Order: sequence, then C-alpha cells, then structure tokens
Amino acid sequence: MPSMPLGVVFFRWYYGEAVKDILVAWRNYLIFSTNYFSVPLLLRTLFAPWRKDITRKPKGLDFKKLFEYVAFNTISRGLGCFVRFTTIIMGVCFLFFVFLCGTLFFILWIFLPIIVLALLVFGIIFLI
Repeated sequence: MPSMPLGVVFFRWYYGEAVKDILVAWRNYLIFSTNYFSVPLLLRTLFAPWRKDITRKPKGLDFKKLFEYVAFNTISRGLGCFVRFTTIIMGVCFLFFVFLCGTLFFILWIFLPIIVLALLVFGIIFLI
C-alpha cells in the first residue's frame, strides 16, 4: 500500500477532520450557552411570579386584603419578569459572543496555512 506524502496527509486532516471537529465543538458551545442561561425556559415563564411567591386570593370582600393580594402578586410577577428578562439579555449577548468568537476562529483556522506561508515569504524577502 503506497503511503501518501506528509503534506497531503496534513492538509487532509487540517481541512477535513479538524474542520469537522471544530464545527462540532462550536455547535456544542452554542448549545451549552443556550442551556446554561435557560433562554427557552425563561421565555416560556417570563411573566411567572418570582420564585413562585404568590398569595392566595382572600375570601370575602375585604378591599384592603384584595389590594394587598393584587399588589403583591403584581410586584412578584414584575420582579420575576425583570430578573428573567435581564438573564435572557445576558444569555443572548453571551450566545452572540460565542457565535462571533467561533466564526472568527473558524475563519482564522481556514486561512492560517496561507497566513503562515505569506509571513514566511515576507520574512525571507525582508531578510534579504
């Protein structure tokens, strides 16, 4: 069985297997960041009370207790919405950061052999 030259083996690995592994790792980072911040769950429960802290509806027609019930539950839902929305914004920013870093790394990986060869040529030219 004839063996292939080392340069061919390297470029097959570099642009084949390594690119595939980078894309899989990038996808895993994106999935991790989405799950870490629980963005889909927080979107579904955006207006849920904060830590399920609610009061029961009072019996009878006591306006003071009815006002306390409505005010407490509204504040609890408002606080829950604020905390969840802030976490969603942070999660989306982190997800964008991971996407941007992955894109830059992937582009750098693709063009790195060309960059290294160009720098080597420029270095030899400037040495002479």
